[in-house]
Amino acid sequence: MYQADIIIIGSGLGGLEVALAMAQEGKKVLVLERQVQPGGCMQSYRRGAMHLDTGLHYVGGLSESSALYESFNKYGLMSLPWKQMDTECFEEIHIAGKSYCWPQGIDNFINAMKTYFPHETDGLDKYAKLLYCTDELWMQQTNAWDYLNSIISDKTLIQVLTAPALCKMELRKESLPLFTFVHGTAPFIENSWRLATDGNAIVERLVEQIRELGGEVLTGKEVVSLEEEGGIVTKAHCLDGSEYSAKWFVSNAHPAVTCSLVKDSKVMKNIFRRRMQSQPNTHGMFTLHLQLHNNALEYFNHNKIVLPEEECWDVAVGSDLKVKAIMISARIPEDGSKVTNVDILTPMLWDCVSEYTDSTLFHRPELYMKLKEEIAAQCLDIAESVIPDLRSMVVKSWSSSPLTYRDYNLTPEGSAFGFRKDFSNPMSTIISPKTQIPNLLMTGQSLMLHGLHGVTMTAAYTCNEINKNTIN
Repeated sequence: MYQADIIIIGSGLGGLEVALAMAQEGKKVLVLERQVQPGGCMQSYRRGAMHLDTGLHYVGGLSESSALYESFNKYGLMSLPWKQMDTECFEEIHIAGKSYCWPQGIDNFINAMKTYFPHETDGLDKYAKLLYCTDELWMQQTNAWDYLNSIISDKTLIQVLTAPALCKMELRKESLPLFTFVHGTAPFIENSWRLATDGNAIVERLVEQIRELGGEVLTGKEVVSLEEEGGIVTKAHCLDGSEYSAKWFVSNAHPAVTCSLVKDSKVMKNIFRRRMQSQPNTHGMFTLHLQLHNNALEYFNHNKIVLPEEECWDVAVGSDLKVKAIMISARIPEDGSKVTNVDILTPMLWDCVSEYTDSTLFHRPELYMKLKEEIAAQCLDIAESVIPDLRSMVVKSWSSSPLTYRDYNLTPEGSAFGFRKDFSNPMSTIISPKTQIPNLLMTGQSLMLHGLHGVTMTAAYTCNEINKNTIN
């Protein structure tokens, strides 16, 4: 039997970061991944000559002294080919025929917004102070939508300030904590970067270092149960019949999936299990990947967010199957200045695809395929308002829905950001990495914050729990 110090279940960014951090401290680590390649939402997939990213489009806070720099430097990721996005306009917001540019740097950003909305100077000064805030408890207990409306009266300005969060978190008026909104927004305003290659470069760099330090990353290893003995987890059982033992177990899977792995625990109480399994999840995402003709479109080093109905809160595609807002992102060209790969993203509710829940990858019913075609057509209609004739440039296209996310990542309801954060429920805003089993920990974006920033911060908290405790 393979004996490790720490077994990590799942090889998403958080799982790989925990594995590398522990390996750097001399621990023997083993990562077990159910898919044929590691990476989770960070992985890219190939269609012909195209490498398509699933979860990585840009990153905020990579400059020295910024939020992610220290961690990414520790994990050997700063040497990857990062390219800073346009400093004068890294987000281009389109609302009702008008466009608004976000420059990088909080002071620059606020000054630009004052130019667009000179009558909102006082409110923007208050917003600037908010962006400089850190982990204050009042932000966790404050509704983001209500707070923004309390300091700013211009509804268009509120949409401009929040539109780029469309694909970073669930912009839900009734529940989103101000803490989640600010921490998912401010690092990008400080500085924003794209990777001049596909997201697999991050995964490959992390895996390479884990292995160099004596760790293992095994794919095709779906953990189906965790064996408990004497009040702690002792073994991980995989679908293929293999077993692995360790002193510590860290699950990078969704918390509800984590609880389901411990089937007959004498330690994990039903109330904890029910809490993890009943917590509402955020909406999913529809992504349209476009391969373009060579030389058809000049590269744009910013994102384009289009809000045709002047709204970006509570706009996920629902039962009406209407696309209301999109984000457009272009891959940095490998050669020259022409774009070959463009992604269009829009939020999508699970209800849109729930009737196809019994279908499996590559065996979807025709009605589901037609649904995706309809959503893709609407995305292109909206995109052509800012990129004329985009359809004529397309060679091939691929799309994914919350159903795709569910099947690849075992995320309940295909949630794009894990647990929904609710300012009125403090227990949902920040969840401890600890479970009721002393040597079973969790990591990932459901616990604290979404995205690369949140996952990386949570990985550090998970490692800290291991370092301050001893399991004999």
